[in-house]
Amino acid sequence: MMMCTVLFGVVLMTIVLNVSSFTGGLVPANGVLRNNRDSPQLFEALKDSNPMIDVVSTEDRVSMSKPVIHWTVPGFKVGWRDDEGNWFDEDGPRNGPPLNYWRQNADEREYNQAMGVADAVLSEYDIESEVKRLEKRSSVRKPSLSRKMLGRWAPLLLSSRRIAYNDKPSDDGGDVGVPFVIEISRSDGRRFGPGNHYGTFDLPLENGEELSISTTGGCEHDNNNVSAKIIADEANEPVDLGTVGQAQLQFGGITYVSDYVMIQRRPDGAIDFFLRADESYLGATAEDKGKYHLV
Repeated sequence: MMMCTVLFGVVLMTIVLNVSSFTGGLVPANGVLRNNRDSPQLFEALKDSNPMIDVVSTEDRVSMSKPVIHWTVPGFKVGWRDDEGNWFDEDGPRNGPPLNYWRQNADEREYNQAMGVADAVLSEYDIESEVKRLEKRSSVRKPSLSRKMLGRWAPLLLSSRRIAYNDKPSDDGGDVGVPFVIEISRSDGRRFGPGNHYGTFDLPLENGEELSISTTGGCEHDNNNVSAKIIADEANEPVDLGTVGQAQLQFGGITYVSDYVMIQRRPDGAIDFFLRADESYLGATAEDKGKYHLV
């Protein structure tokens, strides 16, 4: 165990770095768990926690599918229009746009924009320009307190260096492989706001609230992991979390966060780019509502 003291915004705090030799996996949005075959205990524990998971083994990495679209208004059939102007949904032709079509269309645009930038990162094509395009769209006033940064993330870029890759070309729906994933959570457990017809979601963080940040690795060799507790601060200043293998981690400097991606900037302007690796952004499940605090 290693102790260090850092300044996060205007708050002086202590970060506890718990470095251990540990290899793990994740449960991605499509319910497919992939895991290093050298970690049988965690592998079996995660598999047993959800018997519906399709478990696939890989040699030395965590592998996941891209996140699914978060429909703002759930439960409606997805509609579309062909080149001739005819309307359809999953049941076939329609006389006009399906109910809630225009909201669905906006959801699809947001999703496609995020996935387009993720593809640019994975292909290392015009990354700076594509990332800036998303950053200019940011509407979150205090991103370091946003509920959307909670959950599990797969790092695609750290310090502008790509550490992820596709098993197949991105247009073929291939998986994304990363050496580890990062979990950001409230230290005292999830807290949800009042539910409505859109769902029940995590509350925004309060300034000064404690966060727990940890990594789970898929690396076969240099796979030390980080476990840190920090204080959420609206100042959004970067905080050093330690290293996983050769990767130096930070939290803060968030310039964009959505359901699907999170972008951080280092003090020198280098980019950290993360892709969503869980389903927490879709809202609380019935199990979550019974387990965690609802306001």
